[in-house]
Amino acid sequence: MADSLVKERNQAEIRRSASEASKLRLAAIPGSNLDRYLDPPANTPYPLEYAFHLLGDARGKTVLDLGCGMGENIVPLVLRGAQVTGIDISPDLIAIAQQRLRNANLEATLRSGDAYATGLPDESVDVIFCMALIHHLDLNLVREEMRRILRKGGSIILREPIRFSQTYARLRQFLPAHDDISEYEHPLTRTELVFMTASFRAHGARYFRLPFVPLVSHVFPSNRHASWKASNWILRHWPAAQHYATAIVVRLEKDAA
Repeated sequence: MADSLVKERNQAEIRRSASEASKLRLAAIPGSNLDRYLDPPANTPYPLEYAFHLLGDARGKTVLDLGCGMGENIVPLVLRGAQVTGIDISPDLIAIAQQRLRNANLEATLRSGDAYATGLPDESVDVIFCMALIHHLDLNLVREEMRRILRKGGSIILREPIRFSQTYARLRQFLPAHDDISEYEHPLTRTELVFMTASFRAHGARYFRLPFVPLVSHVFPSNRHASWKASNWILRHWPAAQHYATAIVVRLEKDAA
């Protein structure tokens, strides 16, 4: 990708992130039920919980939260014993993440930076924890940077929105656009997912959230958990339904040799 287009994309993401950060006062940073991320079960219906399950034993490991945003995942990563670095392109979101760590009385290394050029040494990271980031980016550039900084035998925990069904993609066009979506991001297609995972060994891939989940959650909030559980049951018992899933979580391992 030309340098000019990379800069244009980065600037667009910084503007989008600044808009997101402006809606959240530092004094009102939302909390979370951290217990659900400390030892989640393998059969959880929730993709983020499953990502933390795939993380496994993080004690003493060097973990990069790439695209850390407001730092929601950094606190449980630190609590699980990891030595955490968080990088995000938005200084505004990094400021919120720093406040979140101070509120929790925890320590991690946080800085704004480019996912294409993290500035980290070669083969210096045991785990890259990457939640809903690469669908914003040029896949070739970010994949090569991940391979560069990841130690041999290291792993990437990846959670991404996907859209394999063209029918569903066309239906989505008639729904209102989200205010904070940039013009460059889109759910990964099957071809893009194959490209991203091709140079790694994939383990533990699971699909999540059939299209009815957000609809039920919006119309019947009290049934939100039931809708996630129903989606999980369908996806586990009818593999063909994976074509309509809207998220994937997978662990990608770099060869040890």
